[in-house]
Parts: sequence; structure tokens; C-alpha cells
Amino acid sequence: MKTILYKTDQSPPARAVKMLVHILGLDIEQRDLNPILREQDTPELRKKNPMRTVPFIDEGDFALSDSHAIVIYLLDKYGGPEHEYLYPKDRRKRATVHQRLFFNCGVLFQRLRTVMVPTYMGQMSEMPKEAVWGIKNAYSTTEEYLSQTTYLADDVMTVADICAFSTLSSLDGLVPVDGKKYPKLKQWLKIMYAKDFSKIANEPGCNDHVAYLKILMDHNRQNQKSKL
Repeated sequence: MKTILYKTDQSPPARAVKMLVHILGLDIEQRDLNPILREQDTPELRKKNPMRTVPFIDEGDFALSDSHAIVIYLLDKYGGPEHEYLYPKDRRKRATVHQRLFFNCGVLFQRLRTVMVPTYMGQMSEMPKEAVWGIKNAYSTTEEYLSQTTYLADDVMTVADICAFSTLSSLDGLVPVDGKKYPKLKQWLKIMYAKDFSKIANEPGCNDHVAYLKILMDHNRQNQKSKL
């Protein structure tokens, strides 16, 4: 069975998988799901993906969710020697890549999620100070990592950069990175934005994601005013 990637282009984790698919040159089927409409919540898909999240991949007798697990699996399965830089075999380098992936999952994406979820639920009409502070705090940590190496985990790009970039590009659209406060992060973003895989597999969905969140916030604000 041909690998199927279930995704929505607005989803940062899905965009991370899409960028890796582009880098590896994989010919896989990509199917769009709208999580807001709960299109991933059918009995068939729940059985394959109990988390009911996107992205996830389906190979018939095997299904896998979570973007970090997916990119590692795809690299293990399809990556050649020319892709080893993305997921190095050196034990310490790989451990650092893992740590940065966990940082993306546990810190960066959670900062974004604190904005996304209440906005989708109609509860957030503007960026609260606490959310902005949390995002900027995450920027500070990222800046420190980039002060140690050119990229997040090494002096060459790894899969950790791809995953973190998908999140940080959305965060940058909501709380623009100040180049004076975070010069390393600003430069890293500039490099990542310029890459072909970013322009093709990340930029359109990221722009739509940020624009949609801002539209929803405005809509929520109008609804709140109408109830006064």
C-alpha cells in the first residue's frame, strides 16, 4: 500500500512532515483533513489514530501519529547516506537532536497551542500578555541554543530545525521575532524561510494559519462586543 499522509496545511506539525517529504523526494499520497470539522474523528480513522490528530501516516498494516515520530520513521525508512546530516548516527549528536525535538513538542508548540485552542473555541480575541510573555521566553531559549551552534542541534541543519521551524514560523507571524533581542533566531529564521522546501511545503500553509487565527480573533472580538 502506498503511504498516505493525512494532514492539513495550516497545521505546523503537518508542515514539518511535508517539508521532510519534499527533501526526501517521496512520492506519497497526501489527504487533507479538517480537524475543526472533526474529519479525523471517523470510526475508521480513530482505530488507526486514537489521538485523533494530524498529521498521521497510514501504510495499511501500520499507522503512526505525531510529527516527530513520523519524521524519524520516514528518515529511517527512506533516508539515504546523503540524508544522514538530518538525523546523525553519532550518539551525542542524535541525543541533541532528540532534545531539540522534545523542546519543540514540549515548549514551542505548547506556547502556540495556548493561543490556538482558545482562539478556535471563540474565547480569545487578542494576544494576552501572558501568552506573549511565554512566546518571548521560548524565543530566548531558542536564541541560547542558536548561540551554541549554527542550527538548533548542530552546525548543519537537522530534522530538529525542520520541526521547530514549522512551529516558529507560525509564532513569528503572531509575535514577530525582534532581531535586536534575538539576532541569532532572526538570522536562523531568515535562512529557513529562504530554503526551497520551506517556500513550497511551509510558507503557504503558515500564511493561511496565521491569517486564520487573526481573523478568528477579530471575529471573537466582534462577538464579545455584541454581547455587551
